[in-house]
Amino acid sequence: MEKKVNRLYKIDPIKLLLYILKRAWLIILCAELGFGTLYMYTTRHIPDTFTASGRMYVNNGNPNLSEYQYTNSGDLNSAVQLINTYLVVVKSEKVMNAVVERLADTYPDISSSTISPTLSMASVSDTGVVSVSSCTNNARMSADIVNAVMEYAPEEIIRVVGAGSIEIIDYAKVPVLPDDRGIARRAISGIIIGTVLGVCILIVLYLLNQRVIDVEDLTDNYKPPVLASIKRISSDSKNPKDYILTNQSPMDVIESYAKLRMNLLYTLVGKNSRTVIISSSISGEGKTTIAANLSISCSMAGKKVLLIDSDLRRACQRDIFEYDKNALGLSDVLAGICGWKNTIIKNIAETLDLMPAGHFPPNPAELLESEQMLTLLKEVEDSYDLVLLDMPPINIVADPLVLSNNVAGCLFITRQNFSDHRDIRKALIAAEMTGVNILGFVFYGENLHQGSYYTRRYYRSYYNKYDYRKNNVTASLDLNPNNPNNETHQMN
Repeated sequence: MEKKVNRLYKIDPIKLLLYILKRAWLIILCAELGFGTLYMYTTRHIPDTFTASGRMYVNNGNPNLSEYQYTNSGDLNSAVQLINTYLVVVKSEKVMNAVVERLADTYPDISSSTISPTLSMASVSDTGVVSVSSCTNNARMSADIVNAVMEYAPEEIIRVVGAGSIEIIDYAKVPVLPDDRGIARRAISGIIIGTVLGVCILIVLYLLNQRVIDVEDLTDNYKPPVLASIKRISSDSKNPKDYILTNQSPMDVIESYAKLRMNLLYTLVGKNSRTVIISSSISGEGKTTIAANLSISCSMAGKKVLLIDSDLRRACQRDIFEYDKNALGLSDVLAGICGWKNTIIKNIAETLDLMPAGHFPPNPAELLESEQMLTLLKEVEDSYDLVLLDMPPINIVADPLVLSNNVAGCLFITRQNFSDHRDIRKALIAAEMTGVNILGFVFYGENLHQGSYYTRRYYRSYYNKYDYRKNNVTASLDLNPNNPNNETHQMN
């Protein structure tokens, strides 16, 4: 029943892209969180710093480096090394001790180990002018450190490096504004990090997602064919009746059920039985709605159809067709309380009859497995062209499995973004072990894609052109299952 396809190694980039785009809100949320996190961290946990700078002119004795007019890359490297040499001299113990001694009265806790990391030097526009800078959390301290260094460093630089002379151009002034903490840059980085994180989360969720997304998820992973893709009728109502085919249903929905009807009848050609189970893996996948609508669709084709509410535990068709909860039905027939013809609700939609579930018995599986059930199926097949059994989910109870030898097969319903591959596999294994013939899947969902040729706009236009209702032509079947008069309309 199942093809050995590992989804983790079969990634459709188009599907992945669509999956990500449909959940773009998560990416936006992660980007906002990244922005907010780094912004708050920068503003609250990174203190303001103040950089003060002074400038001095160094008259170097090297003719190639004089005025810093570099003649080649070797001279340029020598100039860089010379600036680094100046910095080493400035941070020497002799200079640092002199600076500490000068600033000790103003800053009692100052030491050479706190001063040295704050200092930096650089040439100004590739000239002989050297900038001395200090960056601390105190604006005045930064300026005082630079000015103290510029008093003691020149003499030491001349002595160690052998420079011709050093002149002070500008002493450091107390900076008024703090340094740029890169809040905007960090916030943008947070947006980028958050976006990447959001995309990664969605990719992982996509790879771990076990739900059926589209028809290809069924055709690529399982052997039974997909007989039809049924679009779920749009409605905000929780009333099951609002999802049933009527004369006002969308044309594409009516045609989808017509396709399912034709494919189902084709699969029954050559089979000894015309009884079909309609089931699914778990509850909530739409089997009851599809069973009712398929019955209506088959009656459109002139088939005499019997829909049996075979869920002897919940009686789901009762919510749609609103028959009396005390009405005699399948369970009563199997228990020998009445004959099956006495339970039939006639012509709920043209040539469609309904057999209620009856009173809930204590032993549903045993009743369905009894000789009375086999006899019932043989008798109703003699009176109807097609018998549809709306049964409970395969993974919930064993009811659908006990009829494996008495029916043509099972129509397996899957719902988009709801049915789980693990549940489907479990149900298919159970069906295979008990001999239930899976005739095919029905894909049921809200967002169906018709392929690249049948775009949504073309698809709607196509059905609008072929919708007989827009040409004042009345349908030959009243699709409203609750029409008490149940009149037959003739096509013009």
